[in-house]
Amino acid sequence: MDVRSLHRQMTHYNRWKRQLDERLQRFEYWLNNHGVFAAPMGKTLQRARQLLRGESFTIACVGEFSRGKTELINALLYTGGGRRLLPSQPGRTTMCPTEIFWDVNQPANCVRLLPIETRRTNTSLQSFKRIPQNWVTIHFDSADHEQTRAAINQVSASKKVSVADAIKLGFAENELGERDEQGLVSVPAWRHALISLDHPLLRQGLRIVDTPGLNALGNEPELTLKTLPDAQAILFLLSADAGVTASDMEIWREHIQILREENCTAVIALLNKIDSLWDDLTPAPEVDANINALRQLTARQLDLSPTHVVALSAKQGLLGKVGRNQAQLARSNFPQLERMLAEIVVRNQQQIIGHRLIGDSYEMILTARNGLVRRIAESERELEELRSAAPEGAAGKLQELRDTIRRTHHEYHKQALSLRTSQRLLESQKLPLLAPVSMAQLEQQIAEAHRSLAQSWTTVGLARAIGKFFDDVDSSITHLEREIERCNRVMASIYERPEQASLGDDHLMMRHLLKIQKQRRQLRQLHRRADDFRKSLSAVLTHKGALISRFINTLVQEVRNLYIEINQHINSWMQEALAPLFHQNHYQKQLLEHHMLRLTQLQTQRNSQAEQLEMLQTNLYQLQTALGNIEPLYREILSSPLEPELMADEQKTIDSGAQVISINRLRQSGQGN
Repeated sequence: MDVRSLHRQMTHYNRWKRQLDERLQRFEYWLNNHGVFAAPMGKTLQRARQLLRGESFTIACVGEFSRGKTELINALLYTGGGRRLLPSQPGRTTMCPTEIFWDVNQPANCVRLLPIETRRTNTSLQSFKRIPQNWVTIHFDSADHEQTRAAINQVSASKKVSVADAIKLGFAENELGERDEQGLVSVPAWRHALISLDHPLLRQGLRIVDTPGLNALGNEPELTLKTLPDAQAILFLLSADAGVTASDMEIWREHIQILREENCTAVIALLNKIDSLWDDLTPAPEVDANINALRQLTARQLDLSPTHVVALSAKQGLLGKVGRNQAQLARSNFPQLERMLAEIVVRNQQQIIGHRLIGDSYEMILTARNGLVRRIAESERELEELRSAAPEGAAGKLQELRDTIRRTHHEYHKQALSLRTSQRLLESQKLPLLAPVSMAQLEQQIAEAHRSLAQSWTTVGLARAIGKFFDDVDSSITHLEREIERCNRVMASIYERPEQASLGDDHLMMRHLLKIQKQRRQLRQLHRRADDFRKSLSAVLTHKGALISRFINTLVQEVRNLYIEINQHINSWMQEALAPLFHQNHYQKQLLEHHMLRLTQLQTQRNSQAEQLEMLQTNLYQLQTALGNIEPLYREILSSPLEPELMADEQKTIDSGAQVISINRLRQSGQGN
């Protein structure tokens, strides 16, 4: 793969999404133009296009203070001008977590800042993002460097508060710096920052999250519970001159390792500031050997492959870009990081390829084209039979052709009736599926948990209340998984019925199994976070009462969000599980109906044989025109990485390690349905 930079691959990724979206739009136009559009087909296409438009690529930069995260972001986003985009200086004022992206809904570049005082509430960050009036917004002109710098510098603003107020804001006393003459301490002025910036990479869908310091991660539960799990790549920054410190290892174990192991998040450990190890008095091979030894040691400490540990200098990479010094840039190893990120972008592209909606949309295009080819071949055969018939036998031949078409249409009509019956059978499973994850039941469990928490005055009582809530949730999800297995057996039996034999296949069926592996994995992560939090309650209870409430409320809200997602997922699946069968049946029926209508017109108009031949030839020409219009789209699909075989392979890759019911097991279990 010839990938030289993240910018190049992001550009390719965004162009690929636009091309795919444009193909689906062309197919939708083709359906309308040739009179074979149906609402279910349009819905599938629209949802696939929404999926493409909603995809972004998020990189989270995680590490302790003074690891060079801001300088790394400056090097990633550098486009020219000889200046840093973000302020880069060490100190506690860089503690504000920051998201950098391009918001197409904002009229201009801006920085939105959430006051640190909002920590006194139990309201989650996600909730605050839906309340604009709680944020301070600063607009700036990106062409004016000083104005841009002044606006973005606000992210580093601090303020003086009393020690008591700092503790109320969630800071532990041992986290606070030195007191001034009035006994005040310095804390960040802002709780969270959102920077909307018109930048080439950000316009392509890149989103960067800077989560500075262990304390920031500990004090903002949503960073751990939502922001990091949503990232496609995590850059874990370490200092090359210090190696893996105790606080680095705590961040790794509590916030990153679980995502790598259970969420399959791509993680790259960066030994930053290797320029501090460069020594003009030491031979270059010896310096390289020392750096490589440090890489190997770091890989063993983090249980990572050495290929996922990169030694670099973000500062030298930035300077190399500013000065267009290729030797300096190469020595910084920054291009290696960009190549690795580019490969992660490709992996994310493959995950989109494996999505059911994209596969179904392409399946419709292939079906439409191949159905046309068959219909054209049949029309040519009919035309030839009518030509060879004697003039006095033309009427009989027309009737014979019409009878043949009617019989074929009747078979498709029977299939349609069977599919509607099958759809009702599948929908009869809806209530048992939704019952274990009903929002009413969850709210009862949440209310019970809150009552138990309110009545708990000890760490043991708090821990028991949290554990009971998650045990109840786990029990509900286990019940749901049993219902899903039963429902998948019903669906498999539908795909394998004799009347659907010409429509379905194993690959199609497997792609439409109901799966909740992603949501199950997220719930396991939340449960594990809750367990870790329960173990740490004795350490935080004395000075972080607000943090406890915020953490629990955030946990509960994330569980609630996942339940909503599962409910929506089940409802969508109910509508889409048999969609390919309906799409193919509807399209074939419409082709036959159009042709049967023309044959009926030929019979009733009492035209001469020559006129009948001309009308059939016109019908054939219309079919050939429709084929000619869809053929370029069909050829593009064949030459693209979205062929069904690849989609199936990619889906298997994405689902690896997840609980997937095998085809044979479904067949054996579904024989009675």
